[in-house]
Amino acid sequence: MLFPILSFMLGVILLVITILIYQESPLFKQLPLVRKLANSLLFLVANSLISLTAMLGIAGYWNVFNASDLKFVRIILLLIGLSMNIWTLLDIFDENNFQGKFKNVANLEKLSLVLTGLSAITLFSIFLVAFFDGNYGGDAFMYHVPFAARMWGIISPDKYIFEYATEHRYLGFPLLVHWFQGFFWTIFRKPEATNLAAYFSLIVLITYLKNYLKLPFYLATLPLLAIPMVHMHASKSYVDLFGNVFIAILIITLYLLYSNKKQLDRVNLVIIFVSAAAAANSKHLLAPVVAFLLIFVIYQIVKTYYFRVKNLQQKRLNLVKIILIGGFACILIFATHVKNTILHQNPFYPVEVSVLGHVLNHTEPQSNYMNPELRKLLPPVRWLKSALEIDAFDKRRPWPWTVAMDFVPLEDAKYGIGGYFGGYFVFNVVLFIYLCWRHKTYETKVAITVMIIMTLMTWALPQSYELRFYMYWMIVFVSLNSYLLCEYNKLNKKSIIKPQYFALIAIVFMLIFIDKTGKFFTVPQFQSLANQIEKAGWIEPKIINQFKEGDKICLVGKSPHSFLYNAYFHPPHNYSLKSEFVVSKEFTIEQCENRKIIQ
Repeated sequence: MLFPILSFMLGVILLVITILIYQESPLFKQLPLVRKLANSLLFLVANSLISLTAMLGIAGYWNVFNASDLKFVRIILLLIGLSMNIWTLLDIFDENNFQGKFKNVANLEKLSLVLTGLSAITLFSIFLVAFFDGNYGGDAFMYHVPFAARMWGIISPDKYIFEYATEHRYLGFPLLVHWFQGFFWTIFRKPEATNLAAYFSLIVLITYLKNYLKLPFYLATLPLLAIPMVHMHASKSYVDLFGNVFIAILIITLYLLYSNKKQLDRVNLVIIFVSAAAAANSKHLLAPVVAFLLIFVIYQIVKTYYFRVKNLQQKRLNLVKIILIGGFACILIFATHVKNTILHQNPFYPVEVSVLGHVLNHTEPQSNYMNPELRKLLPPVRWLKSALEIDAFDKRRPWPWTVAMDFVPLEDAKYGIGGYFGGYFVFNVVLFIYLCWRHKTYETKVAITVMIIMTLMTWALPQSYELRFYMYWMIVFVSLNSYLLCEYNKLNKKSIIKPQYFALIAIVFMLIFIDKTGKFFTVPQFQSLANQIEKAGWIEPKIINQFKEGDKICLVGKSPHSFLYNAYFHPPHNYSLKSEFVVSKEFTIEQCENRKIIQ
């Protein structure tokens, strides 16, 4: 009882002091900083929210509200209050030419060089992780790496046969990322190299931001690496980062077109086509995002090549070109889904899809593992809870953040929650609002519009709270902040808000992430997949000992590591292995046929 009462009293005291400062009470007139806060409505609202946060603690103790809901509301109020206070202080510092007072402490040019060096070192270190260290994670071993091996003939179907459900995923899932994974595996002759597909997608994004948004190298790099999801996926054989990188490039290109920073020329049309095709052919979940964004692309194309053309004959010719070339481009962009429609009568095969009440051909029912408590929440609330990482962390995980925010049961309320770093998310929200408020230009108005449309679109997508599926949101948000900050700084040289300081803050968040994850995703351990298999206990020797030369084996219930039992990883043995999930005895017998069943 003592703590809720103290919390309530502190809230009351803070509220009284805030009101006195706002009303220019003689008690505080002698303090220079406090005088700046007098009559500041922003300061009054900010501290009132913080006071309310403290006072509401006693309501939880008396069970006036549901404890979980009240906790969520208090966290939101506290974050809004703190953000508004930071905003108020930034205004004061700007007025006092804070940067000018401290210009002798740090030379910005030298700081930029240091930040550039740190960016390069961090990227190189992550490259070493991707190239030398083995993989981890269920999806990587269950189907990403196996698909890459199948596509490039590294492990043929007679040596390793997928589970029934996985085989149909191979037949219907977009396979572009797996093609690149297999390419790197073939070139470097090591399975660890499959990680490079994700890594080089990050390099593509950084190169794009540097050349198209004209961001300094450190600002195109460090703010991205402070996002846990981006940092983790950059060195692992998942497909999420690859697809989301190209969605982000597509959105940012559209932003530049609509803010009149770029013209719709052939170069930008190629960028749009490549990014749309790469995203749509990397993950089913991203295809609807691409389709939605293409609406805005089509408007730009029609406006540029039809409405702005005065000659009637040229207008008609351009319209025919738009229809023919655009139609062909869409077929290529959605090549996987066109193929699935023709072969399987379902563009998203093997996933269950219903059209006007008619269920299309499928082998995989729609996911239904969402926790009941999460299901009660509206999609925007679920997404916000995940972005703020409220009740996201769990001691069952090896680190606070993992590539899929997994290591807990699928039905757990914490599964898939988090990955943006809640504090970093809030910081970027505050920075974005501040920049849009202080830098009122056409490009900031377009940025606000982009963020609103992108957020509404993301909320409407399935499983939007699982942030790894749609990490383009945070990538675009951070990139726009970096861009707007550079533009603001060009016009406000005396402002405390500097690109270098944003990068320093990003480093702080990144270092916290690196420390909390035991440097696993950042510093190489130089542990090959073979060593990892041996040390991690993913393979049971007693099972391997049952395999005989020339055997046809059906291994049941060992997913996601059943792929690691195939003969490729156990030379010079030679046997054929089929994997299968545990479903029922009848299903096992049917799928294993006349193979030797081992469970």
